[in-house]
Amino acid sequence: MTAAADDGVTVPALPAKEVNQVSDLLIREEPALRRAIARYVRHAAAVDEIFQEVSLKVMRRIDSVRDPLAIRGWLFQLARNASLDHLRAQDRRPMARSDQLEFHDAGGDLGRNPADRFMETERIEAVHKALAELPESQREVIRLRISENLDHEAIAHRLGITRQAVEVRLCRGRSHLRQRLEAILQGDL
Repeated sequence: MTAAADDGVTVPALPAKEVNQVSDLLIREEPALRRAIARYVRHAAAVDEIFQEVSLKVMRRIDSVRDPLAIRGWLFQLARNASLDHLRAQDRRPMARSDQLEFHDAGGDLGRNPADRFMETERIEAVHKALAELPESQREVIRLRISENLDHEAIAHRLGITRQAVEVRLCRGRSHLRQRLEAILQGDL
């Protein structure tokens, strides 16, 4: 049995108790979901549209979630996927005629599509997250190497440690970063 939403989209008719639970879940998570969606699309109208789409998907698929502890992660994965689908759809829209084009300041993203920009932003955020999880000693050595472009000897002098300690910290830090980034970017975390 299905019920029709206002826009003519049909969703499965859930028992009243489940409808209330799903409704409570969406109300509770709405602000966080909207913030997550806004990170991807950055337009209020698109955020509203995508949130509505996610809400419908939740109503349709809530029974597919077997582990109640996984629901929040599942919600955010739905929001992420819907946002990326929206960005891809924007990329497929036909180009406007030259007399319809608006002037836009050229930025660093000239020629890149929104999905690519989002994926780059997501990767940068993953690096920051993985860096934050490193022990301070490893994080500082990596920061000095990358941000200040110091060689191993200069880092050792700055931190008052041996060159060998710098190399060990860099090696361990890079290894830990690689593992954490793989886990983050593959969606395991």
